[in-house]
This record gives sequence, C-alpha cells and structure tokens, in this order.
Amino acid sequence: MAKSSIAAELGWLAFFLVVFAAITYAMLRWLVPHHFNDRIAVALAAIFAGLVMIFTRAAASKPRRRH
Repeated sequence: MAKSSIAAELGWLAFFLVVFAAITYAMLRWLVPHHFNDRIAVALAAIFAGLVMIFTRAAASKPRRRH
C-alpha cells in the first residue's frame, strides 16, 4: 500500500467533513421535523458519510486500465 502525503489526507478529511455536513443538514432538515431523534439522524449521517468516503477512496485508488 502506497503512503499518501499529509496534504492528501487533509484533503480527504475536508471531503469527509463536507459530505458529513451535507448529509447531516439533509437529515436534520427532513427527518427531525417528523419526530425523528436528532442524535440518531447525526449518527446515521456519520455512517452514510463514512460509506461514501470508503467507496470514493476505493474508486480513486483503483489502477486505471489502458486499452
């Protein structure tokens, strides 16, 4: 596994935070007003943001095939 730079990792962290904030905002906007617990919405947002992060990093690290 190749090591990545600190700047690359900070970029991934910024990406995660943006995705997490967007999903959290969406969940709190549409789920909480309908008697949904806000802590559960934030926890679900963290899980979904983590999954997005996993799949995005996996797709970015795949070697590109040239035909």
